[in-house]
Amino acid sequence: MKTKYTKMQSNGNDFLVSEDYGIVTKTRELSDRRGNIGFDQLLYFQNGNMPKLRVYNADGSEADNCINGLRCIAFLYGLKNTYIQIKNKKFLVNITTNGATVEGDMPIVDKIHNWFVIKFGNNHIAKFCENIDEFDLKAEYVKAKGYKPFNKIKDFNISIFKICGDIIKIRTYENGTGETLSCGSATLSVACALSKELNLKKFKFSSRGGITKVYISNDSVISEARAQVIEEGFLDG
Repeated sequence: MKTKYTKMQSNGNDFLVSEDYGIVTKTRELSDRRGNIGFDQLLYFQNGNMPKLRVYNADGSEADNCINGLRCIAFLYGLKNTYIQIKNKKFLVNITTNGATVEGDMPIVDKIHNWFVIKFGNNHIAKFCENIDEFDLKAEYVKAKGYKPFNKIKDFNISIFKICGDIIKIRTYENGTGETLSCGSATLSVACALSKELNLKKFKFSSRGGITKVYISNDSVISEARAQVIEEGFLDG
């Protein structure tokens, strides 16, 4: 029996999409970029009256959120004004010409020393970085894992950012995946943290994979970016 899949990307953050749960057990094998399809996350989508999405990192661990993944699902299925549930959170998606918007509730933002700590379904820590392009992000992630104030924060992603005029440059190292070309939930999280600091409601982020626009209201946050189908095919069962 063959399993249908679609490979997609949003700003370089790439995914394997399937409605077959059986594919989940092969996540680590399939995510290998040298010997297989290769991707950051696997998206298991359950379509229906209340669509549900489960997200699995390249190492097989399950993630609690994935904004770029939601965007790809919205684009692939042509969804408008549709809520998609990831665990206990719901997100409103709307397809656009070249991608989709994803809207969610405002995250919880705290600060520990010079780090922002944001809870947005999954956990993020983020800080300003002047030498953002040359910075060893993986080493910083390992270091942060051993930092005592972060001991109680489970499975966090780490981001560094730099404000460059009207664009904010950002890099993110994802738990269970590694550095990605873009992380939608990290971008939203940093935007909400900076909104409190700078009293701004609109942001444009530049990751190594592309541009994301973020709009913030009193009780929700919206992410807008491109999405694309890379390939479609079938896997042997």
